[in-house]
Amino acid sequence: MIGAHPGGIALTERLLSLAGVKPPGAILDLGAGSGKSVRYLQKLGFNAVGIDLEPKGEGVEQQNMEELTFSADTFEYCISECSISCSYDGSKALEEAYRVLKPGGSFLISDVFFGQEDAPHLSMKEPLTWKCWEKAFVGVGFQICALIDETCLWREFFLESLWNGNADDNCVDFYIEAGRAKCGYFLAWLRKGAENGFI
Repeated sequence: MIGAHPGGIALTERLLSLAGVKPPGAILDLGAGSGKSVRYLQKLGFNAVGIDLEPKGEGVEQQNMEELTFSADTFEYCISECSISCSYDGSKALEEAYRVLKPGGSFLISDVFFGQEDAPHLSMKEPLTWKCWEKAFVGVGFQICALIDETCLWREFFLESLWNGNADDNCVDFYIEAGRAKCGYFLAWLRKGAENGFI
């Protein structure tokens, strides 16, 4: 099984490698679910904590990523694996991640995007395209250090979910809609800095 998000722990490792992130350091996992990534990060030597609206495992606190209870400038790193698009307000979730990151801190994201302008909005106020993500990142104040297309992982995740019977009926409907809207998957490394935009 791939895991709760495309790529599983192997993708978590790729996100860390993309940004050159190494322990120690405080890292917050937004939408941590079962806490699998949190426990992996702790094993590596990070001071890792996860939050989720419906925690399902050890190391995960019940919190809303759009209204975090942590103080500003608390974490060196934040990570979100296919969860910003599933929130109610993705822009607010990005703002909260920016707030709790220390200056110069890194935000590591993997999530979906769509290739058509009439695509689903999900957690954003406009179709969730590449341009939408880029505008949201820069609008919050992040520097975009890297943005990589990993659509092959999404296709693998989609096919394995169907093959193993892991997708409920609502997910199947979404997969069909996503396919029509040319759904893709990306990795992003963002930094909280003095200047926003691409590095």
